[in-house]
Amino acid sequence: MRRKSLTFGLALLLVLAFGFLLMMAQTGPVKSQFTETPKKIDGQIDDWEGANFQNFKEANVDYAVANDDSHLFIVLVFHDREGMSTIEGTGVKVYISQPGKKNKDVAFHFRREQVQAEEAIARLESFGEKLTEEIKAQIREKKGFVFYEGAPVGKKIKAELEKIKGQRIEIPIFRYLRGRDKTVYEFRIPLQLNPALALILEPGKPYNLGLEWGGMTDAMKRALMEKSAQVGEPKSALEGGDREDSGAIPRDRDSLNGGKGPKKFNLWILCQLAGAE
Repeated sequence: MRRKSLTFGLALLLVLAFGFLLMMAQTGPVKSQFTETPKKIDGQIDDWEGANFQNFKEANVDYAVANDDSHLFIVLVFHDREGMSTIEGTGVKVYISQPGKKNKDVAFHFRREQVQAEEAIARLESFGEKLTEEIKAQIREKKGFVFYEGAPVGKKIKAELEKIKGQRIEIPIFRYLRGRDKTVYEFRIPLQLNPALALILEPGKPYNLGLEWGGMTDAMKRALMEKSAQVGEPKSALEGGDREDSGAIPRDRDSLNGGKGPKKFNLWILCQLAGAE
C-alpha cells in the first residue's frame, strides 16, 4: 500500500513538473520575425506572412513583431470595435523596457495629428530638418498637414534627445487602415534615433514591449473637468487618476461621466528580437 502511495505521489510530481514546463514554454518570449525587406507601413498585413502572431484575448486583437537590422515593426489586428476602445482619440503608447520590468522611461506616443502650416514647420525643425525659406513658403501654401508619428514621451529618451537638440533624428511612424471585418495598425520604430545616441533596441536581445490604448481622450477629460467644476469636484481629484504612476480613479468620475468610461487596454509582450540569419 505504501509503495502504491509513493508511486502515485511520484507520478503526480511528474505530471505537475511537465505542466510547469509546458506553461513556461507557452509563456516564453514571443519571437520576432527577422525580415530583410522592411515592412510597408500602410495598414495592410500582406507582408506579414510567416510572422509569429499571438492573440490578446482581452481586446480580441492579434499582434506580431518583426525587425531588421535597423527597425522594429509591430502590427495590431483588431477584430471588433470594443477592443479598439477610443484608440483613434488616445493613440497608442509603446514602451520599451528590460525583460521582467515594465518601465516607461523609453516610450513613444503614436497618434494621428492634423496641424496648420506654422506648427508643421516648427515640428519638422524640431526633428532636425533644415528647411529653406522656399520650402517653408511651399508648406504655407497648403491648408494643413497630417502627421502619423510616434512622439518621444519617456523621460529617459527625452533626456537623451536633449543632448543632440537640433540634430536630425528618425521619428517612429505608424499607419492604420479600417476594413469591413478588421482594423490594422502598423508601427515602425528605429533601433537608433540618431547615430550619436545609443541603441534603444538591439537585434538578438529580449525586451518587454508595452502597448497602451483606449480610456479617456483629452477631449473627454476636458469635458469632465468642466462638468466637475459645475458640481464642485476638486480639479486635483480628477487629475490624480490620470498620472502614469497612479492607477486610482476618482470615486465620482464614472457618475460625472454618465456611467462606466471607455476601457483602457495594456498589453505587455516579452519579445525576443531576431538576429540576422
